[in-house]
Parts: sequence; structure tokens; C-alpha cells
Amino acid sequence: MNNLSSGKELLWIASIFLVFAINACHQEEFSNDPGLMLKPELDTLTFDTVFTSIGSATRYFKLYNPNDEFVRIQSIYIPSLENSEFRLNVDGISSQKHEFIDIAPHDSIYIFCDVKVNPDDPVTISPFIKQDSIRIEYNGNVKIIQLIAWGQNANYVPQKSNKGQVSVIDLQGNTLVWNDPKPYVVYGIVVFENGVLQINAGTKIHVWGGLAKAKDADGNVFFYNDGRIIIGPTARIEVRGTKEQPVQFQGVRLESWFKDTPGQWGGIFINPGSTDNSFDFAEIKNNLIGIYLDSLASLKITNSRIFNNSQYGILSSTGILDIQNCLFYNQGQSGLFATIGGVINCAYTTFANLGNSEPALYLSNEQCIDFPFCQVVYKHPLVANFTNCIITGSDQDELWLVDNGQISFQAFFKNCLYRIKELLVPFPDFENKFTQNCILHNSLQKLFADPAMDDFHLDTLSVAEQKAVPLPNLLLDLDCKIRDAQLPDLGCFEYQY
Repeated sequence: MNNLSSGKELLWIASIFLVFAINACHQEEFSNDPGLMLKPELDTLTFDTVFTSIGSATRYFKLYNPNDEFVRIQSIYIPSLENSEFRLNVDGISSQKHEFIDIAPHDSIYIFCDVKVNPDDPVTISPFIKQDSIRIEYNGNVKIIQLIAWGQNANYVPQKSNKGQVSVIDLQGNTLVWNDPKPYVVYGIVVFENGVLQINAGTKIHVWGGLAKAKDADGNVFFYNDGRIIIGPTARIEVRGTKEQPVQFQGVRLESWFKDTPGQWGGIFINPGSTDNSFDFAEIKNNLIGIYLDSLASLKITNSRIFNNSQYGILSSTGILDIQNCLFYNQGQSGLFATIGGVINCAYTTFANLGNSEPALYLSNEQCIDFPFCQVVYKHPLVANFTNCIITGSDQDELWLVDNGQISFQAFFKNCLYRIKELLVPFPDFENKFTQNCILHNSLQKLFADPAMDDFHLDTLSVAEQKAVPLPNLLLDLDCKIRDAQLPDLGCFEYQY
């Protein structure tokens, strides 16, 4: 009897173990179906603390399995591994790479990440924006979680949450002065109204940009370039740099491999009706459009450098523009693109357009709005005068003119050097009608010191030497060197013997 009872008990216990074993085997069957998607709580893990001293911050998110089957994750890792400033922790285990992690049906795991910041480190070590990513791979799928932390101690305008948003700053008739030695980091689209934005010597402005997504009134999704400083019709901007302390406008990515990358932010936009805007000793780089001047808005820009922009250095649409002692180079398209007329006066300026097939300088008194049909064409008179300028580049036509023929087109080049060829087809009388004492020079030879290294000082035997006409109000070049009183040189730099 006892043996029989013991046998029954052993059989019962064995049955229980068999059930557990079957269940366990069933639970460990992982699906390889790529259609079984995991759902992270977010796509960007943001460390939104502004560090004013050495410190660290930890953030986390959940990765959820909404499916009825187990999912095995092949790997979760930070691609830069130990070189990253971010540290990864999955369900309490710290490592830069985790493999073969199982998530039960309708369960989740926690993914932690931390970053340590010293905001007083130089920007080469602690940039304004620290970025990396977490890569999650399973069943042939890849999920990328962006990591963003703010490293440098800076002035954030208006706040970091404005990324992808529009913010209006009403100056209420006053002057807002930016002169803090700490940089200004601008987020989203910031519009200044009703006053003056004054930016003093040595100030550094960094704009967070890139593609942003939005919806129109009908719910349609569209994309646009984020990161813009907009001067409204009742406002103006005064940039007061110096030779020793220029005012700098650029993106937020200052690592060596990003320092010359164009298109990082949208640009500076001066809206219709805004007048008396001025830039002196400014450096504007790495954006989409350096400055956009719209519909009779006015700007005087002197002693400035605009470069590494993915489209235009200055895009003027019926603008009133005065340019003196400036250098435009390495644009994706044109250094100055002036359309729908306007008034332009330009002296002692170098337009060097290398590496693309667009003209360094484009002047037109019209614009087709519905290209390629051109049933809607805007027109406005053009008055443009260029004196002592260099207009050149790597293409055969670095100067291009478009005359509608129905309204006034007045363009004149005095003591300039330019590179043209096909322009003489639509304008066979170009040199007789539009120029005086100019040089046609279809080469970069015997011109600049080292254009391959972005050195646009004049070469020792440059053909631009002693070809300018003296201008009494412009006695210094872009380097603040004295120009020859009787036989100055063309362009923004006077050759120094």
C-alpha cells in the first residue's frame, strides 16, 4: 500500500514537472517574424538639463513587446561603444553592448542611459550638443533611439523645447543686446518684432537646425528647414563685430568633422519692411541661406565673410543691398542671387564660387513663380552697381544676367574682374554696354594665393593687383590693411608687399 502510494505520488510529481517542461519549452519558442514589432516609448532620449558645473544625468525608457509571442533581441548597443560619452544599462546590467535579450509577450524591459558633462570644458571636448544613438536589432528590424544632451554652458534662445517650433520675441520698442561671453544657442524659428536686436563684438550665435516636420491646415505633412533667425517688418538687426572679435553665426555641431558641413541651419531672414539692418565684421557659415533679404527690406553688410552655405550666401528678392569689403566662397549655388530686381551697390568684394556649376553672381529683374510653366512671373526694376569686385569660380560663367525686357534693367560693372563665356550669347554687347575698365579672366591662375585652401588673398603676380579705382570712403581692406591710395587692388584683400 505504501509502495503504491509512493508510486502514485512520484507519477503525480512527474506529471507536474512534465507540464512545466512543456510550458517552458513553449515559452522559449521565439518568433523570427519581422512583422512582430517592438515599441519603444520614444524615438529620442533627451537630457534636457543645462549643466552649470560638472555633473551627470540619467534617463530611461521602456521597450515594449505588444505581441502574443516572445521576441528575442539580437543586440542593443551604442555604435561608438567605449568612445561614446553616453553609458548604456539594460535591466540593471551596465555595458555598451547587450546581446540575446528576451522579452515575453506583453512585457517590457527598461533601457537606461547616462551622460557626464563638464560645461566648462572647451567646445572641442564638450560641444553644445552631445549626440549619439542606441541601436536595437531584432528579427531583421532596426530601431534607432537618438541621444541628445546639452554640454556647454550657454544662453538658450528661447528655450530648448522650441526645436521644430516658432517663437516670437516682442522687443516692445526696446533694444535687446547680445553681448554675453557665453554663446547664444537658438532653437527652432525665432522671430524678432518691434525693436532692435543688437549683437556686439565677439558674440557667438549657434543655431540648431535641420529638417523639421509639420502639418498644414488640411492635415498634410510637409518638411521644412528648421533653425532660422527672422527679423520682422517692425524690427531690425545690428551686428557690431570687429576685426579682432567678429560676430559668428553657425550651427551647433563644432566637432572637427562637422565644422565645414553646410546646411546645418536655415539662415537669417529679413522680412519685408525691415530697414536699416547692418552687419559689420560678421562670419555666417554652414547654413542653407546665409541671409535672405525680402521685398524692399534693406541691409548694409561690411567686412564680412559668408561661406559654406548649401544654397546662397545672400538671396535678395527685391531687396535694397549695400555690400562692402566682403568675401563670399564655397556656396552650394551662388554667392549673391538677386531676383525680382531691387537696388544693389557692391564694392571691393570677392565672389569665389568653387565646386559647382552655378554662377557666383546672379542678377535678374524677374522670377518665374510656377516653374516650368511660368504663367506667373514677378517683375521689378533692377539697379545694380559693382565696383572693384572679383567675380570668379570654377565654372565658365560665374556672372549671369536675366533681363525680362519689359521693365528697367540697369547693371554696371566698373573696374571688376569676372569670368564669363556663354553670357555673351544673350548679351553680345555685354562688355560695351555693362562694363568699364573691367578684366575678363577665365581662369583661377594668377589670381588667388591658394583657393584650394580657401585663401583668397591675392597671389604675388595676381592680375587683380593695381586694377581698382580709389574709393575715398573705403581706405582699408577686409584685413584692415591700408589700400594703395592711387592704385588699389580688386576684391576684398589688398596685396601686402
